Amino acid sequence: IRTQFSQYFPNPDSLKKRRTTGKPSQQEKEDENPYRAITAWFDKGNHLNLSFNTSDKEKMLALYKVDGLHALVKKYFAQSNEAQAALLMEFVLHGLASYSLISKKIFESKIEFKDLIGSMMNLGGKEYDEEFDEEG
Repeated sequence: IRTQFSQYFPNPDSLKKRRTTGKPSQQEKEDENPYRAITAWFDKGNHLNLSFNTSDKEKMLALYKVDGLHALVKKYFAQSNEAQAALLMEFVLHGLASYSLISKKIFESKIEFKDLIGSMMNLGGKEYDEEFDEEG
């Protein structure tokens, strides 16, 4: 995915390596990292579940909920139709996961995308430790 991703969208690794002098404006920050809005959406605790049994229309609606995702695809593929844009939007999420910018977990019936750090902090899948709950 990484090889294909960098042929269609900016390579996230090359964006990390770029350094500028002085403090960039908000517009420069957005231009510098086109994935910032997408990763920020996941950083806020949002997650996206794409069920394998979901209709294309439902999947598209779910993809549009991710801030900046549709705008990124339209920036690089302005001529894409709705179905192509949806495919590219999902491809962006898989690509960002391959560069460890977001988490991707594949379950029996769905794919879940979410914040990478948040998913590492909660490896067991529980919100709290039951051992400590018994003391309270």
